[in-house]
Amino acid sequence: MFEPFYRNYLSEFRQTLRALDVRDVEKIMRQLESARQEGRQVFIVGNGGSAASSAHWACDFGKGLNVGESKRLRVCSLTDNVALSTAISNDIAYDEVFVEQLKNRLNPKDVVIGLSVSGDSENVVRALAYAREQEALAISIVGKAEGRMVRLTDISLVIPSRNYGIVEDTHMFIAHVVSQYMKGLSAEAVG
Repeated sequence: MFEPFYRNYLSEFRQTLRALDVRDVEKIMRQLESARQEGRQVFIVGNGGSAASSAHWACDFGKGLNVGESKRLRVCSLTDNVALSTAISNDIAYDEVFVEQLKNRLNPKDVVIGLSVSGDSENVVRALAYAREQEALAISIVGKAEGRMVRLTDISLVIPSRNYGIVEDTHMFIAHVVSQYMKGLSAEAVG
């Protein structure tokens, strides 16, 4: 029966959101706001559903938080250029798809955010490791499995669930809460 499944999923989602460490979410928000104020770039990476979420993050932070002539966040998802991603994957290796793009664009003190359910996606792991090597800030937002990404990042937010749907839903919840809060900061600064 669908309704019990629906109610269980909803219950798990609520429970997961309540268990999130709001201090870690705030740390991420503060780094994004700092990057916006200082003109640093933010790159977001992920695979599968997390790739779609990274594109959505780039949209919400690139457009959704802007008010009038407010300072803009220089943000992009490295999953959005299909031609470049497939060329790197085919000619070099899929594991290098994000690192190769970062080599073209990343500066020290920029921000790289890795979204993952497992925390072990090799191409995201390598992107975060590369970010640290280049003295950029590395952030991971992962599911309860944690994986290697947590050990490679300056800030890590562990979503207390192993359910890929709940983790990916929480990726978007975090994006919406943080971007809408930052939009309020923009409104205050402009108004």
